[in-house]
Amino acid sequence: MKDRFEIILDTETTVEVDKTQYVADFGAVVANLATGEIIDEIGVLISGQFDRLDLWSDVRAPAGEFWSVQNERARRKQYLKRIENGSRSIASASLVNIWLAKNAGKYNPIATAYNKQYDWPKCDNTGINLSVFGRSYCLLKAARAELTKDADYVAWCQERGFMTKHPKPRPQMNADCVARYFLGDSLPPEPHTALEDARDYELAIATALYQRGALPFGEG
Repeated sequence: MKDRFEIILDTETTVEVDKTQYVADFGAVVANLATGEIIDEIGVLISGQFDRLDLWSDVRAPAGEFWSVQNERARRKQYLKRIENGSRSIASASLVNIWLAKNAGKYNPIATAYNKQYDWPKCDNTGINLSVFGRSYCLLKAARAELTKDADYVAWCQERGFMTKHPKPRPQMNADCVARYFLGDSLPPEPHTALEDARDYELAIATALYQRGALPFGEG
């Protein structure tokens, strides 16, 4: 297959301040979907955001759930452990921009995120410049367009109870569910840390859709 370079990014965000959210945790991988090779990756906690604001949480979530307000402190502690063990560092948005510009110039990758409409504005609020990528698309929209017409995926979701709670239930399309379909039921839930979500889940979805010919921009 023809080379297709993509940058797949993910963010974890802060609470709202004056109706604005910022990126607390930024992660991205540059990969060639044709070969499966990961060329470069980054995972950093954004200085001035992670160390200034609480992580986003859902005030409606029950206390025992991952996104609950009560679990925000535990999530932050996990990030601090990553700083201690060297798997995360605190860096400025400017450093992220240098990394992005370097890879944009070298590979001209197509940019995507599993929910582009969520991640792009948060990056803009934080001063992370994604305009260096001339082509971009929403990976969630690509997955939905391909899998809602896939009878095997619909049946797979029905068998496992992965259906929406609408009056007319439809297959779930969250990254956890879609990645598990492509990688197998043994895949653990997403950790909801930006680099790991992008590298270990969303890259697999992009690769599988590319192999199906189901991504925008042809073969890149």
